Amino acid sequence: MTLTSKVFAAIKSNYLGTLVRVGAQLVAQVFIMRELGPDLVGAFGYVSLLNGVLALVVDQGFGWSLIQSSFAEQEVAIAYSRMMLAGLLCGVGVFICSFPLEIWLANPLVGQVVRYSAPAYLLIGPYAASHARLRRDLRFRELQYATTGAYVIAYPGVGLVLAWCGFGVWSLLGAWYTQALLQILIGQYYVKYSLRLVNPFATCAAGALGRQVAGINVLNWAVDNASGVVVGGMGAGALGNFNAASVLARQPALQLVQTLQVLLFSTASALERDEAKIRRLYLTALSMIGFAVAPLYAYVWAHADFLVSFVFGHKWLAAGAVLAALSPGMVAMALSTVTSSVLTATGHQREVVRSQALCLALMLVGLFVAHSHTVNAIGWAVSVAYLARCAQQLLVVVRVGAISRADMWASLRGPALLAVAAALPLSTWFRLPGSNLQQELVSVVLTLILVFVLVVLFPRWVVSPASAELLERSATGRRLLARLRLVHPSQHGNL
Repeated sequence: MTLTSKVFAAIKSNYLGTLVRVGAQLVAQVFIMRELGPDLVGAFGYVSLLNGVLALVVDQGFGWSLIQSSFAEQEVAIAYSRMMLAGLLCGVGVFICSFPLEIWLANPLVGQVVRYSAPAYLLIGPYAASHARLRRDLRFRELQYATTGAYVIAYPGVGLVLAWCGFGVWSLLGAWYTQALLQILIGQYYVKYSLRLVNPFATCAAGALGRQVAGINVLNWAVDNASGVVVGGMGAGALGNFNAASVLARQPALQLVQTLQVLLFSTASALERDEAKIRRLYLTALSMIGFAVAPLYAYVWAHADFLVSFVFGHKWLAAGAVLAALSPGMVAMALSTVTSSVLTATGHQREVVRSQALCLALMLVGLFVAHSHTVNAIGWAVSVAYLARCAQQLLVVVRVGAISRADMWASLRGPALLAVAAALPLSTWFRLPGSNLQQELVSVVLTLILVFVLVVLFPRWVVSPASAELLERSATGRRLLARLRLVHPSQHGNL
């Protein structure tokens, strides 16, 4: 199978899996959050915050650096041993720190949940090693089986059943452990790789890149979760509302870009220094993600209160303003994830670190100003920092010669136009009698009609050459280009 075939097969399997996971996630999280409420969801939020950063410490970047290694048995064994040692130390540290955390928050339940999460750090090593091998071999279908399959069983299955039975916050912890164990078992089933413990302090070729990747990942965590740490100081209820808004804001973007991030990094690494092919790969991904997230989050920004009330219920109404504040930042986060993956794979890790450092600095200043106000203000501080990071990374891509400014403009102008259309308050301008849900349905229909009209009237503005090349890969896409009277000659060679 050619690299092109692998890439497009991976795109299909990844996003089919993403659709399944998003559907499962919507059902599971909506029910569980409706059942538990802000305080219990916020209690588990402290586990998520701790695990988010400590998992990166345990992983040490090996989950990514092993992709570019020879995957020799001794090298994998050293990396695995280092991760298991770090997992043991982090697990013990979390158990000890749970007691002062419980006293500081005056919340015994938070301390108990954090203590029971400590053994999970020993599961990171087996997960990282097996999934790195799947990524290295571009076996994205099997990777989807491991990630999506585990999630579907864990949350809609175990999590919902436990919540129905009245286990409260423990239903979230049970689903969390189930997902982690299944991801390891399914990954190991496909790679059939023997993991063994050796001297963790031996020399490891993948360690140098791993440390660079780990530094980037820790910065990423700080950027993505500094706001959660600040909100956590406001109490479990505030953290619950912030997490509810984050679920609706982050999850669509994360599900779209996380699988693509793995695909881009692995493919760009396989292409090595073929700049023309990497350019095409990046522009196609940038355009595709732009069309997926820009109109979506423009609509979410304009209809945030209704969406929160409809999905989670009226007791979560305080999360509506936070969702609106986070929405612009989610577009920037998605574009940054695509950009940073290509920069990292092509040896520009330092530029990614600089952009993350800028983002973190701006966010810390914004959080310092906003923490004495409202959770909504913290949401806007996050969005401003994400937008600055995205702008910095896009400028770097142009400066290093990966793409031109004209390439970037051609790829992003179409999504920008559709985003403006999606943000218009059409249901207010053309208000008809009926319930809020009926009004929202009218707004969706009117928005889709407006988007269709814009695409028909301005096809060359909306559809970039990179988008057209992607459409040409399928029969449906070729028919669409023909109807729009667009002919973008395939003037490039195959990947």
